[in-house]
Amino acid sequence: MDSVSDAKARLRAEMRARRAGLSAAAVAEAGAAVARRLDAFPAIAGARRVAAYRAVRGEIPLDGLLDGPRREVFTVPRVVGDDLEFVAWCEGQSFARGSFGIPEPADGEVVAFADHDAVLVPLTAFDGRCHRLGQGGGFYDRALASLPSGGPRPTAIGVAYSFQEVADVPQDRWDVPLDAVATDAGIVIADGGLLA
Repeated sequence: MDSVSDAKARLRAEMRARRAGLSAAAVAEAGAAVARRLDAFPAIAGARRVAAYRAVRGEIPLDGLLDGPRREVFTVPRVVGDDLEFVAWCEGQSFARGSFGIPEPADGEVVAFADHDAVLVPLTAFDGRCHRLGQGGGFYDRALASLPSGGPRPTAIGVAYSFQEVADVPQDRWDVPLDAVATDAGIVIADGGLLA
């Protein structure tokens, strides 16, 4: 019997290969579709602060949101040790290659994770219950798990291509489910999540 980590590694490899096979036009089209959906989604449309990300390695780009009329509500992450911190997004912001070769904000106002109304989370696969398979570093799981239980927390929304949905995502005890997943084909709402 395969271990959870073996199953996760196989699923990551499969989905990364599928993303790598997408044309630039297909990536841009999916990014535009997701941006339109998220822009109209109440958890984002009414938010004062939203954690987003800069797409790498075939992830759905969020440029339509980050460069849109509400750009001042967004933050983007940078890695600090084993954790993420989120920096306010602003026009003309300078980026440097950070951990894992990901462009990270070089400077700017740091916004506490708990002060976000929503967080947009990249992923490699998800299932209908909004369990997420990330890149394997556990950064978003740690950020979400760090919030006090029972208190307010950001709505966690995964961002994916519709083909990244699978029947079941292999889970470890530390994996934190999302409240929803936005794809190029629609939005999946998790049973029992903040939006249910």
